[in-house]
Amino acid sequence: MNSSIYSNDSGLTRRRLLRNSAAVAGTFALLGGTRAIGQTRAIRFGIFGSSEKLALRGDSIKHFAETHPEIPVIYEGVPSAAWPDKIAAMIAGGNAPDVITVDSQYMPQYATRRVLEPLEAYIPEQIKADDFPPAVLDLGRTNGKLYGLPIAVSIQAMAYNGTALERLNMTLPEQFSYASFAEFCAEIHARDKSLYGSHDHGGRINDFLRVLRSQDRVLIADDKLAVTADDVGEWFNYWDGMRKSGGSVPPDIQAAYPNGEWQNAPIVLRKAVFASIQTQDLKSGFQGLTNDTLWMMAPPAWKEGVHNGCFPSPSSLLSMNARAGNKKNAAILMDYFVNSPESARILRLISGPPASMPALAAVKALPDLDRLDKNVLEYAETALKTAKAAPPVHRAQKAIEDILKRLNEDVGFERSSVKKAAKDFIGMGNAAIRRA
Repeated sequence: MNSSIYSNDSGLTRRRLLRNSAAVAGTFALLGGTRAIGQTRAIRFGIFGSSEKLALRGDSIKHFAETHPEIPVIYEGVPSAAWPDKIAAMIAGGNAPDVITVDSQYMPQYATRRVLEPLEAYIPEQIKADDFPPAVLDLGRTNGKLYGLPIAVSIQAMAYNGTALERLNMTLPEQFSYASFAEFCAEIHARDKSLYGSHDHGGRINDFLRVLRSQDRVLIADDKLAVTADDVGEWFNYWDGMRKSGGSVPPDIQAAYPNGEWQNAPIVLRKAVFASIQTQDLKSGFQGLTNDTLWMMAPPAWKEGVHNGCFPSPSSLLSMNARAGNKKNAAILMDYFVNSPESARILRLISGPPASMPALAAVKALPDLDRLDKNVLEYAETALKTAKAAPPVHRAQKAIEDILKRLNEDVGFERSSVKKAAKDFIGMGNAAIRRA
């Protein structure tokens, strides 16, 4: 781990942060004035992201250090792929940051194990909860208690390569069903054998959850799976057909794209036209890695004429370590990062539309929004108006996501039949829930 310490007048620049954050795991310390350092314990602020995100987030924390010299801050930025294992090890070792960035799928695990501090005691003095729409703030609750502040509101979308479709002389419909999407993607491969229609989303739990929400169903209820082997088999069978038609990429291409490693994404490598994403991924992830023009549209509906099942989720959540040294100062820093117009103008849309109303207003008022910024804002605003309620996140959800991904790969590599994989998912999924 790289470690550097700077005072708030040390000349820390975004370029320096960007260079350092490209390391496997970088830790950067931004501290308040030397007088404050000697009097107050520094707040450790831990967050993950791409190199670009870490640089911008470092800019925001640097601004906080400059405007709050009485609250020294240590900024710890870690690449996304390394964060889950790193933060788990730090929590287990009792050395986690005071402010912890948590992916929503991990929130129930940490909240129910008393790793995180409930935030109600810091409202409204340090945290201005009224600045968040109630439904958005609820995304940070577990068992009725608020454990996380949403950094930004994320919703499912479909990224597509407009340059490739123009070259193929193919025109998009206003909305896909999964059946029409399969036909369109197969036609892409028929016109260009080196190009596939879509990423393989058979192992992507967020897509499966969205299809269930379109039917007003959930994946887990009463501590057991609320789906049948037939439901899962229908899902696996769809993606097996997509792979066989060239509608989605072959399993070896998809397997080379681990979560968060956008440079290996088939859409970036010009091997696929479509990719299921969250709204924050278009600009901060894919577009910066390709010269082709990418756009965002609504994902397919499971059946013709029904809702596509999109639901909001936090891009990630800021939470407080239950063992934080100065909890009031940690809460002040958290509120600044997700809620203040000053922070929002620095962070812009790197995580999607800000969750708080003052932060969102500050971003929408920026005079230099580009086409991607506008596409994200317009799409998110439209999608959120008709979005389904978010399903509850179960503490076993990450384990079940890993099972879904592995079994979908087994079908793709012909290590398992669809029927066996669907049956295995039910058995393995329920076992994971019992262990959680």
